[in-house]
Amino acid sequence: MPDEPRTRSAPAASDAPDRAVLRRVAGAALLGSALEWYDYFLFGAAAALVFGEVFFPSQDPTVAVLLSLATFGAGFVARPVGAVVFGRIGDKHGRRPALVATVLVMGLATTAMALIPSHATIGVGAPALLVVTRLLQGMGSGAEYSGASVFAVEYAPPNRRGLYGSLSAAGVYLGMVLSSAAVLLVTALTTDEQFASWGWRLPFLASLVLVAMGLWIRTRLDETPEFEREIAADDDPAPGPLRTVLRTQWRSMVLVAALVAAPLALSHLYQVFALSYLDEKGYSPGIGTLGLVIAGFTVMITAPLAGLASDRFGRRPVLMAGAGFAIAFAFPFFWLVDTGRPGLAVLAMAIAQGGSVGIAFGVQGVLLSELFSTVARYSGAAISREAAAVVFGGFAPFLAVALSTTAGGAPWPVALYVIGLGLITLIGGWCAPETARRGLAGSRPRTAGPIEGDTASPAR
Repeated sequence: MPDEPRTRSAPAASDAPDRAVLRRVAGAALLGSALEWYDYFLFGAAAALVFGEVFFPSQDPTVAVLLSLATFGAGFVARPVGAVVFGRIGDKHGRRPALVATVLVMGLATTAMALIPSHATIGVGAPALLVVTRLLQGMGSGAEYSGASVFAVEYAPPNRRGLYGSLSAAGVYLGMVLSSAAVLLVTALTTDEQFASWGWRLPFLASLVLVAMGLWIRTRLDETPEFEREIAADDDPAPGPLRTVLRTQWRSMVLVAALVAAPLALSHLYQVFALSYLDEKGYSPGIGTLGLVIAGFTVMITAPLAGLASDRFGRRPVLMAGAGFAIAFAFPFFWLVDTGRPGLAVLAMAIAQGGSVGIAFGVQGVLLSELFSTVARYSGAAISREAAAVVFGGFAPFLAVALSTTAGGAPWPVALYVIGLGLITLIGGWCAPETARRGLAGSRPRTAGPIEGDTASPAR
């Protein structure tokens, strides 16, 4: 027989986290994610700027860039594995130990990248070691964003779940700002030859310091009240979280794939592919990196605003607005970059990230948390998002380069690709249930679909 859902009384007011705890939770969601995603975005910048030369030497520079970006995409293959492994830890043993583990895995893998010899030194062993460390990095990231979002949403006051869920998105882009600033600083202090030889390694070595900071931030917090209530009520242990989401919440998993298609793919396309495209158009490396820094600051503003808006107007309309913006700005992005004016190129990157990505990304964290029940929330959010990341995210820069190359360097196929991604998320938002006005689901749903309330109308 299907498991009956367990009921539990709401916590007493005295059990609600006080403001000091909520400030620490907000800080952990923002800064913890930033320190961890610094590692991930650093690889993306290096893949576009220098890894082709260091690890994939070729007579054709385009082939070297494609191989480097394919290595970037390889990390996404490992992300669902990390989602399964760390998601189980998060649902069975607690959100906090899973998040501590992801910090260690990502940080140590990134530090190891700085120590890999070049292809000229050890031959094919160099790209092989790069792929191994990238896969480890991907495993750690596979449970980071979703876990940080779940942690913040489970702590948040009911009328501020959207805001708290958006902080991990803002933290992701703070990580991008930090990594871009690190690359910008090193490129300013070194020559092109020095940067390709040893300068690029310095930001990767700095990750070791960030690991210590991330551990300090996350070990200072207690487990979420929602998870503690689940443990207290667990007199009839549920099956494994992976089995639970596949058996009872698979429709939510399919829905999540559509909801995250555009923000996942475009976040990487406008970071990694954009750097390569700007380089082809004759911009200096500093312009692209500066654009990423400003774009990161833009998302750090638009994502929390989107979270706040979703608390007031509902999740669906905000998500659909983000998808619509992505569609509308697909061609204008390239028109601005193709002017050859650095200011307009930087503006294009800021608008693309802030609007096309930031709006939908800002509401994504709370939606992932609200679509799954507590007993499998970490696994459901992480596995569904990271499975979609393999399809839509990891190889988006590679596909964009390939599409542009087949069109003789013209950007119009990439713009159509962006529009297609935006349409997928727009349709997903239209089909999604409105979750803003209901509480977080308890233990186990009885039906194989989105958790209770899936026919709710949009919030008004």
